[in-house]
Amino acid sequence: MFKKIYLLSMLAGVIFTVASCKDDTNKNDCGCDSKNKTFVSDQTGILKKDSLSGSFYIYKLEPGPMYVFDIICNQEKVNIITPGSNVIYSGYRSAYCDSTQFSFGQTFKSNITISQILVTQ
Repeated sequence: MFKKIYLLSMLAGVIFTVASCKDDTNKNDCGCDSKNKTFVSDQTGILKKDSLSGSFYIYKLEPGPMYVFDIICNQEKVNIITPGSNVIYSGYRSAYCDSTQFSFGQTFKSNITISQILVTQ
């Protein structure tokens, strides 16, 4: 009897473990290769270049305060634009990678594949 209860509890533990695991193929990936992207248009911000990695991103401050960083996946679209330029852009944005709550506001970071970008200065 004890052996049967032990086997059933072990089987229940295995089923619970397998059922609670997430399928990695369905995860909400926030990177440049994400399958879950949303088209955004007429977004505004300031083109910046990270001094350490050399990669470009677009920064904007929204009311709230809310800080938004769009890291650009296709860097070649912006490499002729001077960092610090005000831009208006459209593209395919991934889900937010990071949304960290600070005492002074929220920060959101996502990756974007730019389809169109214009300098507004």
